[in-house]
Amino acid sequence: MTAEEVTSNRIIRAIQNMGETGATIDELSKIVHLERHTLSKYLNRLRADGRLTYKQIGRARVWFVSRAPLQSIFRLSDKEKTYTEKILSHILSDIPEGVLVLDFDYTVLFMNRYLIALYGDCIGQKYYHAFFDRPREGYNQGKIGAIIEGKSEEIESRAKDREGRVLNIKARKMRNPDGSFSIIAIIEDASEKVRREERIKHLSELHRLLGESVNRSYTIDQLCSSILEDLREVIGYDMGDILIYNPENNAFSGLAQGGYPPGGDLGNNRHREIEEWKEGVATAAINCREPVFFEFKEKWEDMKGNELAMYAHGLAKEYDLEEMCAVPLKTKGELHGILLILMRSGRTLSGEDRSLIEGVSEGIAGGIAKIKLEEELRLKVNAIELSRSPVLMADMECKLTYVNPAFLKMWGYDREKDVLGHPCTEFWEHGEGEEGTEDILTAVKERGNWEGELIGVGKDGSEFKAQLWASLIIGKKGPLQFVAVAEPDKINKKWEQ
Repeated sequence: MTAEEVTSNRIIRAIQNMGETGATIDELSKIVHLERHTLSKYLNRLRADGRLTYKQIGRARVWFVSRAPLQSIFRLSDKEKTYTEKILSHILSDIPEGVLVLDFDYTVLFMNRYLIALYGDCIGQKYYHAFFDRPREGYNQGKIGAIIEGKSEEIESRAKDREGRVLNIKARKMRNPDGSFSIIAIIEDASEKVRREERIKHLSELHRLLGESVNRSYTIDQLCSSILEDLREVIGYDMGDILIYNPENNAFSGLAQGGYPPGGDLGNNRHREIEEWKEGVATAAINCREPVFFEFKEKWEDMKGNELAMYAHGLAKEYDLEEMCAVPLKTKGELHGILLILMRSGRTLSGEDRSLIEGVSEGIAGGIAKIKLEEELRLKVNAIELSRSPVLMADMECKLTYVNPAFLKMWGYDREKDVLGHPCTEFWEHGEGEEGTEDILTAVKERGNWEGELIGVGKDGSEFKAQLWASLIIGKKGPLQFVAVAEPDKINKKWEQ
């Protein structure tokens, strides 16, 4: 230890021995036996190091050992601060996070402007009471107790304060100039960040549930009922509907709903009137192609004369509503329906909930469009399956990918697997003009279609004439499949039997 360090420690011990009243330079000069000008140099250097602080009393300075250097710096005027102290005080004052210093009894020793703006000046108060309004610090108040109890040197935690704000807290143990210990913490109001995280989490969950609903649903009604259940699980609305829109006749159908009270004795006329109100609100959303929100705080007298408001008011009065929203379900510019959400008196949708509903509306529309397409395809497939005309499909290598029952019957096969994957040439011979099957497939590739007569070859080797129409199915990336239909009326008598 150098001579300067020995002298510095003697000065600090002398001030500590003076107790809570502090020490003047004259008193210290007598104790440590240093000239005033030499002692003054040591005192100013120790203050610059954060180990000492002073209070100005008249023209005299009373010196103390610093337990909270940050607090001491902020109490000084700009004239009394060194250049380094000025820079540090400006950084700590303007930093967009909270800086907090506590002693090991949870007493607040220092807090910067960020925290003072949130909680007021709490210096001297207990941390757990000032921030959390609790009688003592617990696990949910930031885990700082783990440092005080010696279980950890530093912690990171997230906690809700007395106002419901979500705080991110990073804290560590810090040795003070007087040999005691404090806790320095960086505190961030993460409420908005958490709300965004929750929104992303809920949006992701809704999309997951939506995907599952689409995959396990076979009808639009089944899909919509499943979606309403999933939405209610995440958002917690009171009542909800999905109204399917038919642009051809500008009407709604396929109603799915959830959360409504039992119909009871409404009667057919009353029930029909309620459905007309819903369709009136849905029509308004269809016409503007944007979400429509109703908050029933206005007096009914102020809403008269507005046809749309009449529909909304009818529903509000029937179900004691506080709020209602109608969100168009559209994808790729095409409208498929309306999502209607109703909230009873005293309950409203949060901004996050509204954003979630709008965020999944296109996904719901996409699911409805998918089921619509699948239903159309099933109808077409059923029509082909029931057709008396043999129908076949083949890939671009001319191997069969589909045949209907009429084809199996005509060619004498019992099961699809007996023919699928086999080349078309196994089932046809040349037709009139000696044009073979391979030539016909080449013609279809070049022209897109072909029509003519071929000789079919059955499973037992028998031959028969058939009139054939073949076309090429074109996808976004080029040719996909061949499809061909044989005309039963022009097939030989073997088929007619």
